[in-house]
Amino acid sequence: MRVETSKAGPDDLERLIDIFSDPDLKTSSEEAQWFVRCYLEYHHVIVGRVDGEIQGACFWRVEGERYCGLGWIENIWVEERYRRLGLAEKLLRRSAEDIRTFYEENGFKARKAILTTQVDRAAARRLYEKVGFRCAAELEDLYGPGEPDLLYVLNL
Repeated sequence: MRVETSKAGPDDLERLIDIFSDPDLKTSSEEAQWFVRCYLEYHHVIVGRVDGEIQGACFWRVEGERYCGLGWIENIWVEERYRRLGLAEKLLRRSAEDIRTFYEENGFKARKAILTTQVDRAAARRLYEKVGFRCAAELEDLYGPGEPDLLYVLNL
C-alpha cells in the first residue's frame, strides 16, 4: 500500500465533494459542494492518496491577517477503512508543513496551527496530541448548543 500526500487541484473536486458529503460530517451534498469549492478556490487543501486514490483530506485556511502567522485546520477526514493506518497523521503533518511554507513564502513566520474537535472524539484527540497539538481550551456551544468543543494548538 502506497500512501502519499499532496496539494489538491481542480481534478480532485468531485472526489472531495463525495468525501465531504459523508453523514459523519453532518453536511448535505449542497453544503459539501460549497465547502470544497470555497477551500479549493480561496484556501488550502491537502489530500491523502492510497495507491493513487484520494482516501482522505485536510482543509486549512489563514486565520486573521497574515502577519499573525495562524493556520486554522478546518477539517480533516479519512475514509473509514483507511483509519488507524497513519493517513490522518500524514495529512496533519503535511498540513502543518504547508502552513509553515505558505507563511515563509509570503514573508511571515508561521506561529501556530489551530483546530477544534468534539470532547467525545477520543481517537481524534489522541491523534492531535501525537502530532504535537495540545488542548488549550474548552469552548461551550461553539458549533451547537450543548456541544462543547476543545481547542487544540500546535506551535510551529
